[in-house]
Amino acid sequence: MDSRSVSVIIPTNRDGRYLRETVASVRAQTAPVGEILLVDDGSPAPGLAAIAAELDVSYVRQDSAGLSVARNTGVAAVRGDWIAFLDDDDVWHPERIQNQVDALTAAPEAIGAYTGGWYMDANGAPFGAGWPAPAASARDMLSGAVTFPRITTLLIQRNSYLAAGGCRSEMEPAEDNELILRLLQRGEFAAVDRPLVGYRRHSANVTNRGLPGRKAAVRGLRGQVRRARRRGDRELASLLRRNLRRYRHHAADENLGELAAAAKTGRGRYVVALSWWAIRSAPLDSADAVARRVFGHRAARMTDEPLHDIR
Repeated sequence: MDSRSVSVIIPTNRDGRYLRETVASVRAQTAPVGEILLVDDGSPAPGLAAIAAELDVSYVRQDSAGLSVARNTGVAAVRGDWIAFLDDDDVWHPERIQNQVDALTAAPEAIGAYTGGWYMDANGAPFGAGWPAPAASARDMLSGAVTFPRITTLLIQRNSYLAAGGCRSEMEPAEDNELILRLLQRGEFAAVDRPLVGYRRHSANVTNRGLPGRKAAVRGLRGQVRRARRRGDRELASLLRRNLRRYRHHAADENLGELAAAAKTGRGRYVVALSWWAIRSAPLDSADAVARRVFGHRAARMTDEPLHDIR
């Protein structure tokens, strides 16, 4: 595999304050990529086209349509056989592409490769423990036994992305995991267990999807289960049901923490919305989450510990 068959897609609707650093990290790759495309999703800042010209990257502008459409627009416009998505405020380790090219060369049947990463603050200073990228089968990820890779670390076969149908706007803000669910049904991913993507946390980005993310994640998993049943794929449906059970267990605990915080700050309407989600979507797991916080043990039922990564 040649690294020049890789197209990098940067979707954005912001002012581009980190774009120079972001693009510089792609230029610094030890294995050069074939192209870099900036997809402007209706940004109000008039300077993005000028920044793209300054950085010598390709540029496409569309009316504001959201991240899913911006990604799909980018995939339709690039020429490479492999695609990598890069957020406009993140950076790459110089060896990211080379490591993934090596992993895919060693596993020619794989349709994608993923890596670990590190967290950094608004100034680019690393903090925290980051996240790993252990090798795992598609089966283990479909069942939720192993954490999904992050879309920002994936190098994806373009034809597989298109065949899977790309990102779906109706799944936002969990559109990336829903896409990965569909990709995993098409093939295996190769792992590079190194921190090769820097994820920037600052006031202008979103790191916690909250209630909308939980709703979208459950909706996406339920939809995948229904489709597997309609196709008569009992094994896949069973894996996805396991994933849904694990996810609800995790999400109920997350929901309870958010509910407590909302109650303390007097956000009554949000408390009602969070409570309704708990009752309607995960009643037993929510009761279990309350029991664990109050009594320190499970009261409702035992489940496998979830490994979903909600950020």
